[in-house]
Amino acid sequence: MNIARITIIIHALNKGRLRDKIILLFIVLSTTPVIILGGMTLYLLDLSHKQDVSQLELQLLRQKSEEIEKFFIDTLGILELQVSFEQTSEIAKEDQLFLLENFLLENEAFEEVSFINLKGEETACRIRIASDKMEPKELSYVARLPKFKVASKGGKYVGNVYHTLSGPFVTVAMPVKNRGGTVIQVLAAEVNLSHVKRLIENAYIGVSGYVVLVDKNSSLIVGGNQAIPIPGASFRGWSRMAQVLTGTRFDGLGVRDRYISPLSKVPVVGAGEGVGDTGWGLLVEWPLSDANAIIDEVRSQIILLTLAGIFAVLLLAPLFASRLVQPIYALMRSARAIEKGEFEKQVSIDTGDELEELGIAFNQMRGGLKRLQELKDEFVFVAAHELKAPVSVIKGYVSMIMEGDAGAVPGKVKTFLTQVDRANQNLLNLVGNLLQVARSEAGRIEMKVSPVSISRVTKEVVNGFTLQAKNKSISLTYDVGKSAPGVHADPDALKEVMTNLVSNAIKYTLEGGLVTVFHEVKDGELLTHVKDTGLGISKEAQQKLFEKFYRVKSKGTEQVEGTGLGLWIVRELIRRMGGKIWVSSEEGRGSTFSFSLPLVS
Repeated sequence: MNIARITIIIHALNKGRLRDKIILLFIVLSTTPVIILGGMTLYLLDLSHKQDVSQLELQLLRQKSEEIEKFFIDTLGILELQVSFEQTSEIAKEDQLFLLENFLLENEAFEEVSFINLKGEETACRIRIASDKMEPKELSYVARLPKFKVASKGGKYVGNVYHTLSGPFVTVAMPVKNRGGTVIQVLAAEVNLSHVKRLIENAYIGVSGYVVLVDKNSSLIVGGNQAIPIPGASFRGWSRMAQVLTGTRFDGLGVRDRYISPLSKVPVVGAGEGVGDTGWGLLVEWPLSDANAIIDEVRSQIILLTLAGIFAVLLLAPLFASRLVQPIYALMRSARAIEKGEFEKQVSIDTGDELEELGIAFNQMRGGLKRLQELKDEFVFVAAHELKAPVSVIKGYVSMIMEGDAGAVPGKVKTFLTQVDRANQNLLNLVGNLLQVARSEAGRIEMKVSPVSISRVTKEVVNGFTLQAKNKSISLTYDVGKSAPGVHADPDALKEVMTNLVSNAIKYTLEGGLVTVFHEVKDGELLTHVKDTGLGISKEAQQKLFEKFYRVKSKGTEQVEGTGLGLWIVRELIRRMGGKIWVSSEEGRGSTFSFSLPLVS
């Protein structure tokens, strides 16, 4: 693995944002079961609650239906009169009166009882005026009434409910038969339904649930809720009521069992069924606000707990992810340090798992890269040092030949020697730069930082490039402004920095351009700017400008000679003097190279 591969790893980690992926995965894996469990709990709770409501309503329905049926069995049973002898004529008058008085005494529900002969004439009648008092009533002709018609043919008659100030009443009639089963008379009664009314009014479910009793004509007999219309109100147009009266049973579980009641005008859950052979119907209606009161509270608690669990996961996820990726961040920081050539600091990962093993392997790789870097630096230093002597000798002999020390030099030969001397000078510059790089990376550059007059060094450098700038018709100026304060720097290193920056500015500025050097005091430092109106540098190139061997490749820079080491060396020198260097540039509009150095206090 080399530096380029480490750089790729860093960019990949930054691009992928592993921490965000771990957070997302942790949230998904943690919240999904919570949400599913909460949803299933709510579903099962709702289902169980519906069944409980249904059971309560059906139980109440059965209870009231049985009580009403018992009432009618007890009432009609008394009227099932059969004589014990073969008698084809009606009962004797005195016996009729005796029986009627006993009927009234035996069952308080009877308000009026009467015997009717087969001609439709009442033969005896008694009416209750108090609990234990009765009196005769004027006899009537009832042959056209349904009670006589049904009972005289051997049927049991239960009429429509009617309402009086005393409460609801119903007319009933039973045939009187002899031993042979022949109808000889009809026994009729007016039955007070106050007992049934009390049964319904005292029936309740929950806090506000109620029971409703209707007759076979969909007319309200009694309802156990003050909001229900007055007795006798007709609900003939209500399909649910009609279905109950025709034998349909509602259990409170279906979707259609949740509706807005036309009785109480509120949303309810309802159950209903018919009452035996009476033709009546019973409805139990439980307002949803009451039926769901407890379940709504439980549902709210479940939702609150589910949300609290999700919130806890959201809080813990970043902490969990940060702890998990912390070793990866440590590797990233170490990789960046290696990318910058810093090999000293080892990665410390103590997790007891594969990440710790990765840290050990990374440290081993770091050690190998450090040794490789040291060998490379040593090789460059030795090679550059060994090259410097022969290159310097070549330069000396070429200079002597060109100066005529070896005799007259023909013009054509001199031209060739000039090219050789220029190439040799470039080689000498490269060797010098390589030595500088090798010394810097090996820590062999010795800096003698002391107070220095930067204006004196800058003037010396600018004056040295005046002729070169003039040859390209470039205006080279040094704007000293006020007397520039002293800085802490190595004089030779500072001169090399200024020489490199001014030289580059002239190289990359076209004829007729402008190069300006000036200073600026800011935040306890002296900023020096070398500004030109040259070719400019792209944003992409600016990111790599201070890397070793990097040269800007653009139109107009092909003919400019260089090694790509100058700016790297400048950056290292300024860094070692306690300063920083940066560039601001725009293609086609020139560049400004700036560096800072500490002021002399």
